Amino acid sequence: MSKTINVSYRHSEIREIRKKEDERTITFVASDSTRDSAGTVLNQDNWDLTRFNSNGIIGYQHKVYGGWDDTDNPDNVIGKGHAYVEDGKLMVDITFEPKEINELAEKIYQKVLFGSLRAVSVGFLPIGKGRFGEGADAETYYFAGQQLLEVSVVNIPANPNALRKSMEAENDFLEAERKRLLEEAKVEEPAPEPQEEPDQRDLDFEMTLLQARAYLA
Repeated sequence: MSKTINVSYRHSEIREIRKKEDERTITFVASDSTRDSAGTVLNQDNWDLTRFNSNGIIGYQHKVYGGWDDTDNPDNVIGKGHAYVEDGKLMVDITFEPKEINELAEKIYQKVLFGSLRAVSVGFLPIGKGRFGEGADAETYYFAGQQLLEVSVVNIPANPNALRKSMEAENDFLEAERKRLLEEAKVEEPAPEPQEEPDQRDLDFEMTLLQARAYLA
C-alpha cells in the first residue's frame, strides 16, 4: 500500500452469488450500512464511484498498491468490475480474467464458485466530514462519504497486512476526526470589553459636584 495514500478497507462475506450465464461475471454485495469491526459505518448514499467505474480494478488481497510483496505481478489484478448502489448496498459486478491470460484469476473464480472464498473488500478514501454518534453510539463513526478505489477478493479473515495497515490508518483518521469535532464544538467566550481608565479631569469634575452638593445641603 502506498505510504502517501491512507486507503481504508472493509470486507464483507458473500451471502449471495449471482452468476451471469455464459460470462465469468459474479455480482457481489461489497458493502452495506451495518457497523463494522472498526466501529465505523459507511454511507451507502454517498459513494463516489466515478473513478472506479472508469477503471474498475479487481484485485486479490489488495495487492494492487505499492509497498506489498509481489505488487508488481500483473496477475494480482484478477478482473474488472462495475459498481453501483442497489437497495442501500454497494454492489459490484466482477468479471474474472480468463484462464488463458491469468491462472490466478481462474483459480480464485473457481474457489468463489466452490464457496471456499466468500469475502470481498473495498479499498476507499473517505470524503467529506463525518461524525461520531451520541450516547451509547458515541464510539461509532459515520462516514460522510467514500471514494471507491478498488475491490479485492480476500481470504477469511482478511489479509492481516491489509487489516493492520488499515487499522493504523483508521486509528489516525478517527483520532484526527475526534480532535476536529471537539475543536468545532468549542464555543469561544466573548472577550470582555476593556474597561477604560477614568480620565483625571472626570474625577476632578465629579469631586467638584460632590463638594457643591455638600455645601448646598
